[in-house]
Amino acid sequence: MQSQILFRFKFVTHTLIVMILFNLTPFLASRSEGSEKYPIYFFSSETNINNFVSLKKEFDGYLSKSGYFEFQPFKDSDTFERHVQKNKNCFMILSNWCYRKIGRQNAVRPIMVGIREGAKYQKRVLVSNEKNPGADYGKLEPVASSSNIEDTRSVLADILKNKHYASSIRILTVPKDVDALMSVGFEMAKAALVTEYSINNLKMIDPVLHSGLNLLGEGEKSLVLILAETGNNEKHNEKIVKIIKNMPDHIKRMLDLDGWQVIKPADISILEEK
Repeated sequence: MQSQILFRFKFVTHTLIVMILFNLTPFLASRSEGSEKYPIYFFSSETNINNFVSLKKEFDGYLSKSGYFEFQPFKDSDTFERHVQKNKNCFMILSNWCYRKIGRQNAVRPIMVGIREGAKYQKRVLVSNEKNPGADYGKLEPVASSSNIEDTRSVLADILKNKHYASSIRILTVPKDVDALMSVGFEMAKAALVTEYSINNLKMIDPVLHSGLNLLGEGEKSLVLILAETGNNEKHNEKIVKIIKNMPDHIKRMLDLDGWQVIKPADISILEEK
């Protein structure tokens, strides 16, 4: 009798353990899969980031507390865009012009905007060693830019008030704003289209080059940096907003930011202007 009771006890106990593990496994798997499905991709040609390994390490260390997100920075826009296309469920931190390009091919929704030196807006400017080229636009070719060619031509048309010239001008595409400025310094380009922030940074990097540049014009204002999403991420929106808003100061500095704020309707209007 005792042996039967003991057998039944062991059988029930074993069955309960199996049931618990069976029900717990999908939960654990979903948590693991969820963390893989919600990357935060990053690309911006306007930030002065030299060490992406350190940036990822610091960001992932901070994100690990949430258990839901993983940070993945990219050095070039093509690789960044391919990952966004491949993973339809993701968050991303990107520049204004890159948002417009990505948005044409994906259902992208902006969530937050970055603040740099107290402002969420910036302007791109055209600078050159030429003091006053006037209507002789040939003196400006090629123009170095970290934006894609289509976006660069659009800004140049606005600055130079000459759409015909902007549609045919030679563009030298470079990875970052600082590379565009250095291209002028090394005489690889006659002019550079960069942000005002990048011009200010050049004072510290190369004061001689900075002093020799002349401002030829400026474009319309755009947002500094955007946190956006694709796919069905509504359940994580509150989490990501809290995480990004409470980002440690040293990570903000690595992104060339002072802070973040929730995007407003007026910001979205500027972001989506063509």
